[in-house]
Amino acid sequence: MAAFKPPGQCPACGEWVTRGSAACDDCGACAKSGWKSDTNIYDGLDLPDEDFDYDDFINREFGRPAASMDRRLFWRIVAAVLLGVMVLGYLMSAK
Repeated sequence: MAAFKPPGQCPACGEWVTRGSAACDDCGACAKSGWKSDTNIYDGLDLPDEDFDYDDFINREFGRPAASMDRRLFWRIVAAVLLGVMVLGYLMSAK
């Protein structure tokens, strides 16, 4: 069998490989792999395992969303109290 050169159908998966392509867009087979279908295009990507828990990842990476909302509410209340004290002080001094 002669070596495959695009354009044509990928010998590994049968998808069309366009002229000038270095590898099949569908299965990842290429001249380096000998156009075999046992290539794994995901090698080296460090993808998570199948039991990946997205919610747990978000909590570990960004913290609990409720905690940040509690902090924002606290600082808003502090700002409102300080503003109230300042306005009250201004009104008392204006008399």
